[in-house]
Parts: sequence; structure tokens; C-alpha cells
Amino acid sequence: MSWTDFNPQAVLTQMEVFERLFYDYRPVIYKVMGRYYLRDFDSDDWLQEGRISFFYSLCSYEEGRGVSFGTFFKNNFENKIKSELRKQGAYKRKGMVEAVSLEEKIAQEGPDFLVDYNYSMVLAEEQILLEEELWASFRLLSGLEADVLGAYLSGEQLEYYAYKTTLSYQKIRCALERSRRKIRKQIKVMP
Repeated sequence: MSWTDFNPQAVLTQMEVFERLFYDYRPVIYKVMGRYYLRDFDSDDWLQEGRISFFYSLCSYEEGRGVSFGTFFKNNFENKIKSELRKQGAYKRKGMVEAVSLEEKIAQEGPDFLVDYNYSMVLAEEQILLEEELWASFRLLSGLEADVLGAYLSGEQLEYYAYKTTLSYQKIRCALERSRRKIRKQIKVMP
């Protein structure tokens, strides 16, 4: 295919022609690559973005617009790279930029970096047993103690609960303390 009979749509139907033409336009990618820095982009990523931009440029190029294909591709590719730069610099995506992959974390700190966290975690079986024991402990509580503890565990403020039930704050506080003591005692007895 010579430059005089350049037909972008014909290029798209033949992958070999596409690759050969893309090879001719790679210096455009290298020139843009020298002007911009994208975090975590290696040369393969640049070439991949260049290929994508080249493909879309071939699809949308109109010869009658008075601009050469090379200039059209260069502008499209630069716009694509600027868009990537905006993504990396956007405040709302800051967490994604600062995120560290598990593989990178293992490479930096070694495979045992999670072990410290695992010591403090309660095993699932122990958690289930503890919950069962907690629910069994509720039958040891008086009605008021169970109600106050339930409200406390659901995040309700004791002052509000006292106001809602028209009981004194002191009475509510004492009921909560009694329920805590009974449950601690029951859990210590647990095998």
C-alpha cells in the first residue's frame, strides 16, 4: 500500500497492514512518551494506548478535513494521554493512586505481613460460640437489664433511653452495669 492510496477503513480490515502502518507511526508515541510521565506506565502500556488511539484515529479520520493523518493521530494520542493524566491527578481518585496491591505489599514487607493482624482476629467458630453464649446470657438478665443492654448494643444513648422510658438515668446506668457483670461472669464460666 502506498501513501497516495491511503484508505484508513481498508487498513482496519487487514491486521498485517494495520501493524505495519502502526509501526511507521510509533515515533509519534515515543515523542509523546518523552513529554509526559504517567505513573505505573511502562513502554508496553504506552504502545497499547497508542494502538488503541491509532485504531480509533483510523476509524474516525476524514481526509477532507485538511489535516494529515499523522497530525490527527498525534492529537488524538496526546488527548488520550492528557485524559490519563487527569485521571491520575483527580482528587476523587486519589485513593486509587495511593492504593497498594497485595503483590506489591508482599514484595515490600514479605509474605508474613498479615500474620500480625491474624493474631488479634477471633476465629469464626469462637465468634459463633461467643454469640451463642451471649444470647444465652440474656435469659439471666431481668427485663430492664435486657432492654437496656439491647438498646446500648444497638448504639442508643443511655440518656435518650432514660428519657424515652421515663426512668432515671442512674437506674438505666445501674441496669447496664448489672447486665455487663452478669455476662462477664457467664463468659468466664464458659469452657
